[in-house]
Amino acid sequence: MLGIRAAAGAAALVAAAGASWAADDLAQLSLDDLLKIEVAGASRHDQPLSETPSTATVITAEDIRRFGFRDLAESLQMARGVYATHDRAYTYLGVRGFGRPGDYNSRILLLQDGARTNDPVYDQAMVGYEAPLEIDWVKRLEFVPGPSSALYGGNALFGIANAVLWSGAELDGTRVSVDAGSGRLARAGILSGRLENSGLDWVAGLSLYGRRGEDLYFREFDAPGVGNGIAHGLDGERYVKGLLKASWQNWRGSISFSARNKDVPTAYFGTAFDAAGNFARDQSLHADLAHGRALSVAWEEEIRLHAGSYRYDADYPYPAPAAANRDETRAVWWSAEYQLRYAGWRDHAWLLGAEVRRQPLLMQRNFDIDPRLEKLDDRHKGGGVGVFVQDEWRFASRWLANLGARIDAQQGQTTMASPRAALIYRPVDMATVKLLYGKAFRPANDYERRYGDGISQKANPDIEPERITTRELAIDAMPLPTLRLGLGHYRYTLHNLIDQELDAADNLLVFRNQSAKIQARGWEAEAEAMLAGGWRLRGSLTWQRVDQPGGEPSNSPRRIGKLFVDGPLTGGWLLGLNLQGLSPRRTLAAAVPGYVTGNLVLRQTEHTRHGAWSVGIYNLAGKRYWDPGGREHVQDALPADGRQVRVRWETVFR
Repeated sequence: MLGIRAAAGAAALVAAAGASWAADDLAQLSLDDLLKIEVAGASRHDQPLSETPSTATVITAEDIRRFGFRDLAESLQMARGVYATHDRAYTYLGVRGFGRPGDYNSRILLLQDGARTNDPVYDQAMVGYEAPLEIDWVKRLEFVPGPSSALYGGNALFGIANAVLWSGAELDGTRVSVDAGSGRLARAGILSGRLENSGLDWVAGLSLYGRRGEDLYFREFDAPGVGNGIAHGLDGERYVKGLLKASWQNWRGSISFSARNKDVPTAYFGTAFDAAGNFARDQSLHADLAHGRALSVAWEEEIRLHAGSYRYDADYPYPAPAAANRDETRAVWWSAEYQLRYAGWRDHAWLLGAEVRRQPLLMQRNFDIDPRLEKLDDRHKGGGVGVFVQDEWRFASRWLANLGARIDAQQGQTTMASPRAALIYRPVDMATVKLLYGKAFRPANDYERRYGDGISQKANPDIEPERITTRELAIDAMPLPTLRLGLGHYRYTLHNLIDQELDAADNLLVFRNQSAKIQARGWEAEAEAMLAGGWRLRGSLTWQRVDQPGGEPSNSPRRIGKLFVDGPLTGGWLLGLNLQGLSPRRTLAAAVPGYVTGNLVLRQTEHTRHGAWSVGIYNLAGKRYWDPGGREHVQDALPADGRQVRVRWETVFR
């Protein structure tokens, strides 16, 4: 933690100096105003941050721009206790000490304007460049930690990330941006929207991205007969993403599309090292349509239809004489939701709802390409039903109780009940105390239950859902109008953990329920201060411990420290500096050391007729650090990116 403290002190000096240099004060919101920002994901409707049944964090579009966040994962790391890892194919989130390599983010629920985006095969919340949306489309990003199955069903074990997208009225014009950077990076995006006189509010967006990547060294492949350890030009990535969104009177809808191709340089699953043709391709399509109306003064209803499709393709070039191999996954699904809100009973606000999900196509295939040899061809249908109820009861002027429960019945799975309770007390106007309790579950997904290629993995259809119980105390206070402090303590117990292990009988990977329970506890502290001259300082410290048989789990840091500093400089520039430090983490075989790394962004505050520029330096000091690898990798630890530079030009047309 010494490095974290030193870095924090340096950043504080930068902030203090910048405050004296600033020539122009930016328009400031008070911390009290910031706390009144509404959150939609915690209770399925907009409510003030102080009344959410969680310790939610809101990352605004201005935060994203000031700190130069490039994807959802970087943005979500503003939340206390959240950290991200990258295995050169996908990006994963760790929350409250739990970030098992290879879990595909299936314990986080990702929402887009409140609609589920996790696919039904892997249950994956995609938060890196593979995400189904572009970070520039996001007006605010909500992270709601803790169990939320009481409203959303499975996957919401450790938290919800809800991306609220821009409306046309808020955009009121067209934004164009162009990026260039390290690794031969090139990106272009356009986002346009307007509120028409007819009442039609529309948004349209398109983004194109390409990066060749850099040569990467892996010492595990630096050996005679294997290679020199360098994967040459095999870390490239390309994507295209599009969005159409509209609302008119009581109707609203959206369609989003994304296609991402990632070259994989790590030779995972035993593939040939430094061989071309090792890639992962993701395509997703989401369509959402909702109609909401007030039935009377006390009654409101909403009907929502959502449809989605997901396509995954991956090639695995195995060393000769083995044939190259291919994975193909296809999923098509739709859901219908109905919710009814009633506020006519004194001091109560009821929410009743039901959800039906259907998956007419769930397909996983694996085959050798030449000669063609089928090794897996699994096709079937799925579905489920859930009903939920929630009551927000203001039983005294300073007391609020939030009580909820949901029952889910899913085809081929055990029926699950998920309760949640929160007691919120405001002893004074500028302080809030929250007592939180909840249970959540995650059913085994299709990949865990049914994938067996006979090469690296076998199926296990008998997996039971994993379950979590969480208890939490959170205190938030503003002792000064310019200072906010937060402190929280949590405990959770995880039963029936679904984990991947190597079966010694046949040397194949398999997912199984673990009999031993996992217990965790942690403290989270954060502070936010508004300084002179338009500068802002935010930071958090997390102490956490996860206990399981055999010692600490992989990729579980004991301590996490974060610091964010932003404010105006002379000459019309804005500085954003963020630092993050993680303590050492265990890997499957050893450990990776702790590290402190930081990003620095300079951005012009005013658009001229020639637009505005920004420069971002990521991993500012060029720190070498590693993330734990999964069982599919030969590497026990995977190197993170070194120093990277991104230059952006953007302009706005009204």
